[in-house]
This record gives sequence, structure tokens and C-alpha cells, in this order.
Amino acid sequence: MSQKIATKITAFFPPANLLPLLFAYLFDHVAVSTHWIFFSIWLNEDIIGANPGLQYPFLLLAVILATPSFLALFWNTLITSFSDKTGRRKEFMFFSKLLLTAQCLLLIFYGNSIVNVLLIYGAFGIHTVFYTLHSALITSICHPDRRGEVVSFQLIFASGGWMIGSGISGTIYNAFGMTGNLAFSAGFAIVAGILPLFSQSKPWFERKDIISQMREEMSPPEESKGSKEQQQTLENREKDNLPAVDSPKDSFIPIGDSYRIPELLTEVEQPKSKYWNIFSRRNIIILLVTLAIVDFGFGPFNVMASVYLKATGVPNNFIAISNTIATFIGMSLQLFIGKFSDRRGRRPLFLIGIFAYPILYGLTYLLSGYWVAVFLLYCYPLYALKVPSANAIMSDLTAENERARGMNLIQFEQTLSLNLGALLGCFLADVLPKGIMILPLMPTIFGVIAVILAFFIFQETHEKIVNRNKKS
Repeated sequence: MSQKIATKITAFFPPANLLPLLFAYLFDHVAVSTHWIFFSIWLNEDIIGANPGLQYPFLLLAVILATPSFLALFWNTLITSFSDKTGRRKEFMFFSKLLLTAQCLLLIFYGNSIVNVLLIYGAFGIHTVFYTLHSALITSICHPDRRGEVVSFQLIFASGGWMIGSGISGTIYNAFGMTGNLAFSAGFAIVAGILPLFSQSKPWFERKDIISQMREEMSPPEESKGSKEQQQTLENREKDNLPAVDSPKDSFIPIGDSYRIPELLTEVEQPKSKYWNIFSRRNIIILLVTLAIVDFGFGPFNVMASVYLKATGVPNNFIAISNTIATFIGMSLQLFIGKFSDRRGRRPLFLIGIFAYPILYGLTYLLSGYWVAVFLLYCYPLYALKVPSANAIMSDLTAENERARGMNLIQFEQTLSLNLGALLGCFLADVLPKGIMILPLMPTIFGVIAVILAFFIFQETHEKIVNRNKKS
């Protein structure tokens, strides 16, 4: 009895081989959240605000924050493709955090004008490839049946890091200004880059070694005993209700339910998919289009959330507190979301995660005159359901040697949709009479469209759930 309880408790903790990557994710989010929460306020007030004659200040703010993401699209695509071929994901992750450290330090010393900030941000925006490579590596070295749970572990550690960073960011900003925030970010970023170097690079098992061992077992050492030993092995497999292996060509390793998993194919059998082959799969197209619609509507808040909160009257300390509360709630939800996703499927969580956008921002628009209500609404963690379900879906639909490119498609979609939406939303805030107060309408309208699309078209991707539904 006590052993069963211990097993259940242990299931809530991540496997030891994932800890270097998970703690790297934690320190990365400490680094980013320490400066990002107040970065748009600093740009709007101290940099752009120093030039009062500008006609489109909000649009300029969006351009500054969107430029590095657009420039990073090409490099991220190149790096993820190269990492899939060479397997050198840890080294690129370390390099990306060095770039983030350099970016923070250069902003401290030279970020005193619009042009300098734009050049520094644009030159070092490639550091965002860290997230794509992290998701690709961690879902490759974990057990295939626990990917949804592992993605939740990612968000638990990310939420913990964001809580720490957001919790101290307001105090640092009030005491030392943006210089203090950037200095703290630089220190945590270098730690986040070093930790992945201690992670393993290959899956949780050695495919080749196990497959070779099975082939050796199928190949008898002596001709006289060969047929007898092979027959015995086949009989044992039949007793276990597992598919028989009668030749090396058909060898595979059953894990959990007896279905064939792409990761267990040999390198000769592994599909060498190009970006277009991955993108053209039906479920991937539906996933990316749905995410693109949601992210396009959310775009203005991706760069202007803190500015909007301040415009509604939320004090600086409460802006930081809202981020801390949201990440705590999101982190708590991840304790259960991963297991639910692995047992019940990805589709329910994905639909609920998308449905939250029009509800939350519709209420925000209606209650924008009451800063306490806006503060409370902003405490809901929008990412808590959408992000883990989307990442788990992409890992379901891609093989191990194409997963970095699959995750990069999500990163590509997010970068393009969020920043295009931000540009449109900020332009509307500059030209319309209500100004920045109209921003909640965009995620409300586009969120409704995404919900309709996902509800009627999107299908379940978790293979165990799909097979179970077929049998029933």
C-alpha cells in the first residue's frame, strides 16, 4: 500500500533526466520576466516619450518590439533544420542565451535612443530559438507516452521562473529603473544557457542498441538451436499479446499499447521530411491556422499589455502582482493538465484554452473603467491550456528527427501572427478616438472565429485516444 502511494507521489515529479532542461527553462523565464514586464512601459515613457512630436507612438512601439522577431524567423528556421540533422540542440541553446545576455548588457550601456534600441533588439532577436529547441529536445528524450505531462512540467518550471521574475521586477524597476532589470536578466540568462549542456541528447532509451539487441536475439548463434530459440521467442510474444518479430526488417519495440511510434524506427526508416511535408499535414495546418487567428487577435496585448494596464489605472506594483498570480495559477494547473492530456486527449484542453480568449477580453473591454476588475481578469493564465496542448499536439504529429522543425512552425506562426496583430492593433490605437482602450476588441473578435474553427474541424491527435475511439 505504501509503495503504491509512493509511486503516485513520484508521478507528480519530473524524471531526473529532464531536470537540467527544466531548470534551464526556469532560469530563462526569470531572466525574461525580470525586464519584459516593464520594458514596454520604459520604451513608451522614457524612449518614445522623449520625442513628443511622433505621430504614431504606439505603432512605433510595436515596430521596435516586432522587428527582432521578424528578423529571427530566417535564422530560427535555419538553426532548427540544422539541429534536426546534427542533433546539436544543447550547443545552440547555450549560444542563444549568450545572445540574450549580450542584448541586455548592450541595452544598459547604449539603449538611450530609438535607433539604438531597434538595432540592438534586431541584431540579437535570434535568442528566441531557445524555446523551439527546448521543446524539441525535452519531448525527444522523454517517454513517448508522457509527452503531454512533460510539456506541463515545462510550464510548471516556466511559471515558477516567471513568478520569481515578476515578483522582483516591480521592486527592481522602482529602485534602479530598467538598468537594474536588464542587469538581473543578463545574469539569469547565462545560467539558463549553461544548464542544458548537462542534459542528455538522445531519447530516454538508445533506439539502435535496443533494436540491435532484439535482432541479435532473433539471430541464433548456432544453426542447430536457431529454429528452436526463434520459435520460443515468438511464442513468448504471442503470450504477451505483442506483435511477432520474424525478421529484422519488421523489428520494433512496443511501448504502452502495441502501436508503432515514429521514434522507434531505424534511421533508414525514419522519414526525412522537409518543412513543406510537415506543414502540409491536415491536422498541422488546422492547428497552425487556429493558433494564428488567436495570436493575431492577441497581438496588441503581447507588446502593450503593461501599457494598457497602466492606462486603465493599474499601479506598477499591481501589474507585477497580476503576472505573479497568473503564473502561480498556471503552474498549479499544470500539475493536473499533463496527466489529463495524456489520458483524455489534447482536443478538450485545446478547445477550452482557445475559448478563454473571447470571454476574458470581452469582459475586459466592458469593465475597462474599473482597474480592479481589469487587474483581476488579467490574473487568469491564458497560456495554461493553449500552450501545453498545442505543443503536445505538435509532438504527436511529428517524428523525433523532425520535431524541432515542427516546433519551429509553431514559433514561426506565433512570431508572424502576434507581431502582425500588434502592428494593426497599435495603429488602430493611434488613429481611433478611443485609443488604446479599444485593444480588447481584437482578441474578442478573432477568438470567436478561432473557437468556431477549432470546434468543428480540429480532431484528436493522441494516438492512444484515437485507437481507443476506433475500437469503441
